[in-house]
Amino acid sequence: MSRRRHRWLLLLPFVWQIALVPFVNDVAWRPLGLPFPMVWQMAGVLFASAIIAIVHRLDKRAEAQ
Repeated sequence: MSRRRHRWLLLLPFVWQIALVPFVNDVAWRPLGLPFPMVWQMAGVLFASAIIAIVHRLDKRAEAQ
């Protein structure tokens, strides 16, 4: 069980998408001409993918031990 503690990292994308949205909605900056919340969502997809990759590697490492 203690070898699977890293799976809590999978909550970070949810925090990114849900908890931080109220702070992002009022940002007027428009990178590349896109509304900032749209850019935030696209960055969230990349962030979630990175977190999943990290957890996958940590799972493999935990299985090898």
